[in-house]
Amino acid sequence: MIRRAALVLLAPALTVGPAWGADGWKLKESPHFLIHHEAGWAPNSISIELEKLYSSMRLNLAMFAPWMVKEKTKVYIHSSQQTYLKGEFEPPSWSKGLAFTSRKTIVVYDSGDLGKLRAVIAHELTHLYFETYFAEKLKYPPQWLNEGLAVMMEDASHSAEGGPWTTALKYMPRERFFTMRSYFTSELASLNTDQKIGDWYLQAFGIVKHIYSPAQRLQFRNFCERIRAGTDLEGALWEVYRAKDIDQFERKWLAWLDLYRAQDRPGFGRQQPSASFNFQPVKLSSFGFTNFGGGK
Repeated sequence: MIRRAALVLLAPALTVGPAWGADGWKLKESPHFLIHHEAGWAPNSISIELEKLYSSMRLNLAMFAPWMVKEKTKVYIHSSQQTYLKGEFEPPSWSKGLAFTSRKTIVVYDSGDLGKLRAVIAHELTHLYFETYFAEKLKYPPQWLNEGLAVMMEDASHSAEGGPWTTALKYMPRERFFTMRSYFTSELASLNTDQKIGDWYLQAFGIVKHIYSPAQRLQFRNFCERIRAGTDLEGALWEVYRAKDIDQFERKWLAWLDLYRAQDRPGFGRQQPSASFNFQPVKLSSFGFTNFGGGK
């Protein structure tokens, strides 16, 4: 559980909730969602946006939450941050969204930017779907794995080519990454600067993106199964990805990262990144403070 309210903006999933079905909500139903919105108001085209998200997320997450195919997920959308903070769900003041695992419910608010709303919903839905898989065994996923997968789904909500996290990973100075041994033993609550927290999230995204490519869905599922069963990290990495220890995994990840970054360079048949991308700071959908370029 992250408690440093001034720094982190996305809440981890919670397992308890307030009184449900309270007055003041209107219901809009889609094939896979029950969308509760404040009286007389709903984001434009939100049903269509949620169903688009569902289509992409089902491919990646239904193996963890088969219930998402048959049961409708509840989505509560406040009309503003003010009503969200003052509402019945009692969210932390630093949060953009909540996921109530036991209720199969997420709660978010509309900032007026549909793209940002879609990204936050994708992030919270991922927590919801992924955490129910671990909850079957009364477990909770490792923080890096949980957040990395949520950020990956959030980033994919921008476009098929990815969003700001994809771009940031290509330009993050290598010296800013944690060593893998220190990373896997770190906790967000122990990090004491905005930059370190942003770097931590970006590295979580990069690690999950590496071990969960479209061709590795079964491997990733097997890895998560071993982690859920209690296998330690090095054991799971060896059994599934044939990395004998954390150090070898780090070497493999850095080699993958070099190739990942090289794919946007001349000679690989792709355009170079837009010159308009701004590192001072990068305005990621989950963060407004992360500076990946090292500028002042």
